[in-house]
Amino acid sequence: MRQALSIIQWAMFILAGSVVAPLAIGQAYGMTPVEIADFVQRSLFVLGVVSVLQALWGHRLPIAEGPAALWWGVFLLFASLAPAMGLQPREVLPALELGLIASGLIFLALSAFGWMDLIRRLFSPTVVGTYFLLLVAQMSGPFVTGILGAKSGAIDGKAAAISLATLIVSLVLARSRYQLLRSYSVLIAIAFGWSLFVLAGLYQKIEAPAEDWVSLPHLLSWGWPHADGGIMLTSLIVTVLLLSNLIASMEAVKRVVHPAEPVSANRSGIIMGISQLLSAAFSTIGFVPVSYTAGFILTTRMKDKWPFVMGSLLLVAVSFIPAVTLWFASIPVSVGYASVFLSFANMIGMGIQEIAKSGLDERQGYIVGVALMAGVGCMFLPASFLAQLPPYISPLVSNGLLMGVLICMALERLVHSRPASSRESE
Repeated sequence: MRQALSIIQWAMFILAGSVVAPLAIGQAYGMTPVEIADFVQRSLFVLGVVSVLQALWGHRLPIAEGPAALWWGVFLLFASLAPAMGLQPREVLPALELGLIASGLIFLALSAFGWMDLIRRLFSPTVVGTYFLLLVAQMSGPFVTGILGAKSGAIDGKAAAISLATLIVSLVLARSRYQLLRSYSVLIAIAFGWSLFVLAGLYQKIEAPAEDWVSLPHLLSWGWPHADGGIMLTSLIVTVLLLSNLIASMEAVKRVVHPAEPVSANRSGIIMGISQLLSAAFSTIGFVPVSYTAGFILTTRMKDKWPFVMGSLLLVAVSFIPAVTLWFASIPVSVGYASVFLSFANMIGMGIQEIAKSGLDERQGYIVGVALMAGVGCMFLPASFLAQLPPYISPLVSNGLLMGVLICMALERLVHSRPASSRESE
């Protein structure tokens, strides 16, 4: 029974973090409800397959795959830039497919030459700790906004109250004296919040015409890939930046799970390349292992890999059944945010612990302080400023997480500790 609950909880955790992206992108590109439902189906299929491949042959850790925030931003960016490019938003999608293909080939090449492990050495405890703190800072706004349902500018009091109640339930369960309640706190919170939405009459299922009981994901639903210079250059930059996401996620979960076997960045890079190619073939957003999985494992104490593998396979099976896919895709977004809130919050403590491993001296304070200040500052750059930047630069400048991490990496190699005599003279 516990094994079954663990499998379902992993599936729901992956699902809660993955459904929002296809819904938002589908709306940005003017997709119909049927097209959005197909988009969700293809997304669940690809992320389920890739999660299994990574867990069994890649990094071999229980790390959930999720829509890469960088790709998410690129998709939304070019949806808004399409008129300026003389195109309809739909006409941009085939070019994004080719961008995903280019990204996948780069990952395969880096891994084949054995360079992934070299890149991984750049991620010292200071860099990883800074990454955790910036990740929480970047996601805190969307989480609070999502829980309160304030994206539209107006708050639905009843929906916000249910979401806050869900958050409180998840926080209380995570600190329960009973192991069973702690282990399945995320699953119980989702079920609790979802049920309240149904009882309050706020639950809205995605409506789509009846189809066959079983349906396979379609290939190249956006058309045959074609090239666009700006999108190709942007894709290359995104690929380089995704390397830090991939490696930081592996380091985060490795510190929580303590695997018996070494974690191979090169094997993981190969699967990451396959992931990008599958995303292009099935016309969906690019995926990446998500580092907040470490917080989820800390919250639930579920370190075993096999429930994660079975939960991923469950999502693959679900993707073949349109009716079930629509049902899962209808999880209230605010409930999803509330149920995994603590998984992100736990990463604050992890970040502080990582930074402390290198000592909390003057040099550490300087490096971390500058990186956090610059990274968080980039998160508040106005959209009007970013719109004036070239499309291949704005994804980098607007991503405070990666800007802060890159600055931290640079400062670690440029800043040296001052001699003791110099410090004593002050």
